[in-house]
Amino acid sequence: MEVYSVKTTDSKLSFIFVIVVLAGFVATLPAQERANYDRKTPVVRVYERTHKAVVSITGERKITSSIWSDNDWPDIFGPWGPRFQRQAKVLGSGVVVHEDGFIVTNSHVVESAQKVTVFFSDGGDGVPAKIVSIDQTKDLAVLLIDAKDKLPFIQLGRSYDLMIGETVIAIGNPYGYANTVTSGVISAVGRDIEVSENNWLRGLIQTDAPINPGNSGGPLLNINGEMIGITTAIRAEAQNIGFAIPVDTLTDNLVHMLMPESLRRLRLGLVMGRTQSIGGLTGLVIDSVTKGSPAEEKGLAAGDLVLEVDSEKLTSVIDFYIKIRNKQVGQPIKIKYAKPKTGGPEIRSAELTLVTQPLPDGSKLVKEFFQMDVSELTETVAKKFDFERAYPILIITNVDTGGIAGQVGLKPGDLILQINNATVRDLKELSGQMETISEGDTVRLKLMRIRISAFGQVQQQIETTLKAQIKKSRYSL
Repeated sequence: MEVYSVKTTDSKLSFIFVIVVLAGFVATLPAQERANYDRKTPVVRVYERTHKAVVSITGERKITSSIWSDNDWPDIFGPWGPRFQRQAKVLGSGVVVHEDGFIVTNSHVVESAQKVTVFFSDGGDGVPAKIVSIDQTKDLAVLLIDAKDKLPFIQLGRSYDLMIGETVIAIGNPYGYANTVTSGVISAVGRDIEVSENNWLRGLIQTDAPINPGNSGGPLLNINGEMIGITTAIRAEAQNIGFAIPVDTLTDNLVHMLMPESLRRLRLGLVMGRTQSIGGLTGLVIDSVTKGSPAEEKGLAAGDLVLEVDSEKLTSVIDFYIKIRNKQVGQPIKIKYAKPKTGGPEIRSAELTLVTQPLPDGSKLVKEFFQMDVSELTETVAKKFDFERAYPILIITNVDTGGIAGQVGLKPGDLILQINNATVRDLKELSGQMETISEGDTVRLKLMRIRISAFGQVQQQIETTLKAQIKKSRYSL
């Protein structure tokens, strides 16, 4: 190594000379003496391990609306108002959560889509996807594709112990650029955002990892490559303020989205929790057992550890629900489980079967909770209320003026469009929605009131909230 002494009054020249000399010195170092840094950072490792399980989702949905710009809602009666239709493209992301082809995304990505296609990162042809279940209130959807081989999937992590400042990685399909990876940190937890009028997503993760349109439905990962959230929204007027649905919210909702109890009006009675170990045994802990259900009758209880279903070990809570999903009424379900005991867990077996669960009478519940009568708009009812024809919609036929509905101004002839943001078009859909409501709950209604004025037909849109309350008799003790 040689040291040069250079005299100059030009500090810029001195600086440039030193840089050139040093650069030349580094370039002439033998290969074994150069610094050899590991370029494979934790973010790189997470991407390499998970990106094959992240998919792009495309499709189309048909939008029908009134041609009048001041009418916010679609005109549901074709003959009574001009409408136009247009095709809107679906673009988003998703994540494979089970090797048999189950994919999780946002409900707003696929809701009302007539055709959904999934593309993997290998550049192959798109694969048609079926919508298995949608939860609009949590902005979650589960899709299923016909997988010829076992698919790569991402393990579900946990979000209850997230740390502010923790490194996170987002992978998705922003603006159609498939398998784009960005990284950042957790900026905050427990955020509530209003995604549309009176429609809130609560308890979200806030991150500064860049998220753009098209990222919706993609995974938010921790540094171990576990999914801790599902990207869902951004703050449009800000930079690097994005939000993700916590993975614990997904886990809690899988029982409603995948279990036959919700999808096919069947009953088993098990609500499963996370993977746990008891006395050297690993399985899924039972969070709760429904009273009077087949599971309770066979002796299963909260805290028991389910080890196997039909002699197959369970890998995750999703695995349990998928194994149960296609079971039929009366078909045996063999459960091997461990019951905690003072001296150590006791291994037991039980054979369960699904039983049918009839829908409640929705119109009876409406009368009980809100003191009003509802009916489908049949030909007979349509004539009574001066409508030209029958239509698949519900109409209020009678209101107790002293009851809950009467106190907020609802009237006979009002048309019910939605209950708690869910469309109800007939008594079956009404029953399904009313089943989720208990006394004391606050219920959101969207209605339409149609009247004839000197200027023609007037459609008044009404949004109101009711408190489900059973009216007590004045003579009750």
